[in-house]
Amino acid sequence: MRVITGIAKGRKLESVKGLKTRPTSDRVKESLFSILGEKAAAGRFLDLYAGSGAIGIEALSRGAPGAVFVDNSKAAVQAIRKNLERVGLADLAEVYQTNVERAIPILARRKLAFGCIFLDPPYLSGKAVTTLEAIDCHGLAGPETLVIVEHGKQEQLPERIGSLVLHRVQSYGDTAISFFVRHDSIDY
Repeated sequence: MRVITGIAKGRKLESVKGLKTRPTSDRVKESLFSILGEKAAAGRFLDLYAGSGAIGIEALSRGAPGAVFVDNSKAAVQAIRKNLERVGLADLAEVYQTNVERAIPILARRKLAFGCIFLDPPYLSGKAVTTLEAIDCHGLAGPETLVIVEHGKQEQLPERIGSLVLHRVQSYGDTAISFFVRHDSIDY
């Protein structure tokens, strides 16, 4: 696992040990950031179920002004902090060791604005939908926020969750990436 491009290009990242974390493949990561283009650097990046932090770190490397990482696992949080130090981007990041359900209202109360919100919950756990519901319920996605869900290809996400509307789905082998925008947002 490595940073694909930007100021930390080519730097290797530590992965989380064990079978509970499934890192996003470099192929999927490269495709995701190709789709995002300049949007990846358009605002603060939120990485939920962050694992090693590879997606948020890629966004920082490509120019995002800041990133927030959330993972419940102590091992994951340690890996995220090590990786941020390794690539020299720790001063642009906040790392929370808590469950995503607890973090979303905290971030909403802080009135943080995000250009992109990325979530990669365990496949087929139902957490993709419940997390999207929480993001919508707490108003975490602003009019220009792009909400991105990595999930198993066999897991169909609803066309609409509250004010979030499914805009695009891309598949890569057994993995799918779904893009949501607010129904009142500018066209992405």
